[in-house]
Amino acid sequence: MNYDFIAAKKLFNEPDKSVSLYRNLWKEGSTALLHAPRELDKTGLALSIADEIAAKGRNVLYVNAEGRLNNRKAESDNLFVYNPEFESIDDKTDYADLIFNAIEHAVRTTSIRTFVIDSVSRIAALSFGRNGSVAYIMKRLVALQVKCRLSLLVIADDSTKSVNNSLLALAASEITVQAEESDGACGAESSRADSPEKPQTGALLTMTRQQRRALSRRMAKR
Repeated sequence: MNYDFIAAKKLFNEPDKSVSLYRNLWKEGSTALLHAPRELDKTGLALSIADEIAAKGRNVLYVNAEGRLNNRKAESDNLFVYNPEFESIDDKTDYADLIFNAIEHAVRTTSIRTFVIDSVSRIAALSFGRNGSVAYIMKRLVALQVKCRLSLLVIADDSTKSVNNSLLALAASEITVQAEESDGACGAESSRADSPEKPQTGALLTMTRQQRRALSRRMAKR
């Protein structure tokens, strides 16, 4: 059995060519988690991140599950806001499924591959069964990110520690995506996602006490 050590050495010596979306914390094709105490306005920071990315020409879809964008205006034309709403009062669709269906529809019908989920805590709180678990929602989000090669920024409250544990556990696991599942959710562009792929997990955007105070002061001035 022959091993091409020269090719392997070249592969590992190649610089990281992944595109940085926000500083060195969130890269293209990865899931990043922004979490802080519930009382802090994480939406303001997430919106500014989304605006900054969209201003560079990248289409971004902001999933406004928290409903906190009513009094705020996106600065970039490339930033789109989705407000999850049931079609009727007797709609039996689970809230989490409503959001996942919308994301998959956007992937199939548009060029959007960058999403901000605000927030996973809110989605789990309004859902039932397995979808009522923040950890399970995180697993679904990362699986979708891998399957469709998306870039996700997920917002969560510190009170749900299972979010951190779930994301760290997923970083050390492998997710196998079946070809027929990939085609159904992502369209023709993701036909290569039928092989096992390791989820790319971004840094946890945890705020220090000083950063939290600065964010609170900045949000108070708005």
